[in-house]
Amino acid sequence: MLYIVLFSSIVTLILTAIQLRIDYNEGINVIHQRIKQIELTNLDSIRQSLWTIDTSSIQIQADGLSRINDIIFVEITDENNRLVASAGKVDTKNTIRKNIELVQEYRGKKTALGTLTIVATKENVYQKLIDTVVVILISQAIKTFLVSLFVLIIFYYLVTRHLEKISQHFEKLELTSRPVSLSLNRHNSDNVDDELSRVVKSINKMSNHIYQSYTEILGNQHDLAEREAKFSAIFNSITDAIVIVDNDRKIIQTNPAFHTTFGYSKEDIKDKTTLMLYDNSDEYFNQGEKRYNPQAKTTPGTYEINYKRKDGSLLPSETLGGPINLPDGTQLGYIGIIRDISARKTAEKEKARLQKQLQQSQKMHAIGQLTGGIAHDFNNILASILGYSELAQQITKNSGDSKLVQYIERINIAGERARKLVAQLLAFSRGAPADLQSIKLPVLIDDVISLIRPTIPSSILLRTEIDDQIPAVLMDNTQMHQMLMNLCINARDAMTGNGIMTIKLSHETSVDKICNSCNGQIQGEYVQLTVEDTGSGILPEILDSIFDPFLTTKDVGKGTGMGLSVVHGILHKHHSHIVVETKPGSGTHFHLLIPPFYEDKASPITEQPVVNFSHDIGNGKHLLIVDDEETLATFLQDFLQTYGYRVTISTSSKHAIELIRHPSADFDLIITDQTMPEMTGTEMIKEILQINSDLPVILCSGYSELIDKDKALKLGCSKYLDKPIQNRVLIQSVYDILTTKN
Repeated sequence: MLYIVLFSSIVTLILTAIQLRIDYNEGINVIHQRIKQIELTNLDSIRQSLWTIDTSSIQIQADGLSRINDIIFVEITDENNRLVASAGKVDTKNTIRKNIELVQEYRGKKTALGTLTIVATKENVYQKLIDTVVVILISQAIKTFLVSLFVLIIFYYLVTRHLEKISQHFEKLELTSRPVSLSLNRHNSDNVDDELSRVVKSINKMSNHIYQSYTEILGNQHDLAEREAKFSAIFNSITDAIVIVDNDRKIIQTNPAFHTTFGYSKEDIKDKTTLMLYDNSDEYFNQGEKRYNPQAKTTPGTYEINYKRKDGSLLPSETLGGPINLPDGTQLGYIGIIRDISARKTAEKEKARLQKQLQQSQKMHAIGQLTGGIAHDFNNILASILGYSELAQQITKNSGDSKLVQYIERINIAGERARKLVAQLLAFSRGAPADLQSIKLPVLIDDVISLIRPTIPSSILLRTEIDDQIPAVLMDNTQMHQMLMNLCINARDAMTGNGIMTIKLSHETSVDKICNSCNGQIQGEYVQLTVEDTGSGILPEILDSIFDPFLTTKDVGKGTGMGLSVVHGILHKHHSHIVVETKPGSGTHFHLLIPPFYEDKASPITEQPVVNFSHDIGNGKHLLIVDDEETLATFLQDFLQTYGYRVTISTSSKHAIELIRHPSADFDLIITDQTMPEMTGTEMIKEILQINSDLPVILCSGYSELIDKDKALKLGCSKYLDKPIQNRVLIQSVYDILTTKN
């Protein structure tokens, strides 16, 4: 009866909705026809009244229009949108509004007179629809109830009472005795051949079959017991976890390896489905659709999936599953064989990590090569710019032209900024020279804090957690200072004026982490220097790229993107690493991991006295400048000649060797670049020293992986200078070498 009522109600509602839609469309069409009729019959008179500015006539026409059925408001405005006449009012939101432009054609010219606005209500349409719904629903409800009641009575008499008797018959059946035949109390039942009579015959036949089958089963119990023993021996000896489920995926049987693998006891899995083995329910239902659905027709085979043990840990597994069918095709359930592949997954993960480490190393090496090359060329350009600006500054200092002096000072300032940027590029590419010293980090941290504190807003709290009993580290003091400054500045900028910056120093004896910069494995003893902030954190999509040069999230002009690149270059040059812990909105922790250094091999640093040189110190000494950058060579010639030196320049290494071999050669000092075509500076120096082993040589380089200060001195050079060379450093070096030689 419930189904009949439900079905009838649905049909009634659908038909009612269709009827309402038809009635609604008819009502709306009537309103539009009324508005159309107004356009056909009244517009000419309204236009004439507007043309003659007969406002009383216009008002009368507006009042007349507002009394038409469903029209509740009429408004007429002139060409300047000023109200001329109106009638009625809009007191409902269920309206149809139409604006009609009033245009008068006079002597072939169209003139805009104004606008007629008509507003019609839908309320009458809605009221008619409500009345229709009430009538339909009441009549259909009465009809549905009476029909349903009649069907229920008939169904009980013809079907239900017989089903009750069949049910009682089944309740009395026993397998140990021959079944009694079932018969129904029906009129003329012997001659009836309908569904119920066929059901009765089938039940009687089935009861006899069940009794016979049960008798046969008792006779075959011995064979079944023997087969069960063989199956149990194989089932329990397999080392992979095995689970057998019914068609509803309820667990029926498991082997000992299952309980060992998952940690569940037999009581834990009693009356449970395999849902308890999955990490999430979505995966359980997904696998059900793919592998436990007869309509899916999935080919049996192995597949990988993460299960969940009793203790909550994940179990990476390789599963082989399939249906269990009887010889006649009847499906009893499913069997799944689960193999633990945790060891294999760990090996694959390690392989992926090593692959990523290799790719990261290759990427950073390529960027470093490019950056170093840029630094070399940029250094040559900077050397000319800074050199000539210093010469110009000396010449114009007493000229009285303050503007010109100011402009040259600004050129110098810009050049110094570029020099610092080149130093950062070299630090990233690991091309910057390092002066290794035994450094006590607590002292260095105090120095950095004293420098950085004035630049930190008072709203940012600066805290330190320093263990004073920390081993020293073997680092370049300046570069270590630069790294910590960069991290502190980044932490300050990440907090946008509010938060807590914490600097920590600890001694970690058993580190086991992955470096975020090179992706290498970090294991062993390290000194850990940590800079923490409570800022915005780093987005996951850029975390792998934060050490790339020129990558910055700061506004234009507020960062070069070299800070973390410099940290990368310096750290890995010193066999150190960095670990980044971050979460968007919750701040960032940078952990620098530096190997401890237990011997104090710090070499004392002696500063050479600064000499104020006059412009006649050269005394005609002959210098040879070798540099393929002609502009830079010309500058060095001009600069050194101002101090009384004779200077010859050569833009070719081979040409320079020919000049030195010439019998009339009287050079007192050679100044050469390292990176040149045809022959490098070191190759040229080897030949020069074979020609004249007493000839002093100054080797200059903006960037080179083949030469550094130690290698240059071992080669026989008197001095090694980094480009761009400051003028005072160059003249001091030339003076010291030639003075020592004499």
